Amino acid sequence: MKKLSRPAKLPTRTRAPAGPNDGLGYLRFPTRKASLELALLGLIAEVPGVSGYDIMKIFDLSMTHYWHAHPTQIYPTLDRMEEFGLIKRRNVVQRNRPNKRLYTITSSGERVLIAWLESPFEGINLKHPPLLRCRFLGNLGADGAIAVLKEERRSWAIHLKRYREIEKTYFADGKGYRDVNAMFSMFTLRRGIDWMEENIRWCEWAVGEVESNRALFPAENMRTQMKPIIPFDPVKYRRLVNEDLAAGMERYNRRKAREKERAAQSAAKQST
Repeated sequence: MKKLSRPAKLPTRTRAPAGPNDGLGYLRFPTRKASLELALLGLIAEVPGVSGYDIMKIFDLSMTHYWHAHPTQIYPTLDRMEEFGLIKRRNVVQRNRPNKRLYTITSSGERVLIAWLESPFEGINLKHPPLLRCRFLGNLGADGAIAVLKEERRSWAIHLKRYREIEKTYFADGKGYRDVNAMFSMFTLRRGIDWMEENIRWCEWAVGEVESNRALFPAENMRTQMKPIIPFDPVKYRRLVNEDLAAGMERYNRRKAREKERAAQSAAKQST
């Protein structure tokens, strides 16, 4: 295959053409959409010969505030990327220590990475669990809503403390950036810090709004006639939820067993 001096941009609304060995065809989404595969490609391109263990450390240290990946996802994803020619793996045998897998990006992987980086702005299809929950906090009453918002504020403060520690450890020496990748890593960390600070301010504002508008909360839910469930008993409600889930699973298993039995009887009739 002739090596291109500069990868061509992918069309905005079409998938990239995929040959049998060019590594493009296996991706679940068009390359312009962010994915764990592309995040891994970027890290491997940045640190050739990086181990899977170090990739997980980098994720935990510098990427969790904007891209979540569970450790159990990373190695299977790397295996698929190797199978389709985006990266190469070299196994290193070590005495008295677990063997290491070292990963390097291929030319095919580079083309995928560059095509994504040069593609149009993707935007965010946001799923924000705290905001979804916030939408329905009126069901908890004023005190219950305030308790939830204060808990959320504490959580954001924990994240902010961690990001500040990373900033102090890696970026607060006043000597500038060690390289261009460190600079852009700091860009993402700065965004994470700003975001956590904004989340904390929002929680404080929301608590104040609830306090100022307690008269809006009915004594009981007018539709269901249920009183707000605060004061909340976590032990009681966890037990009730587990009982409900267990009962639902039991009903589901009985239905599936009946369906399986009927299918077996039908197959037996057809075979006679």
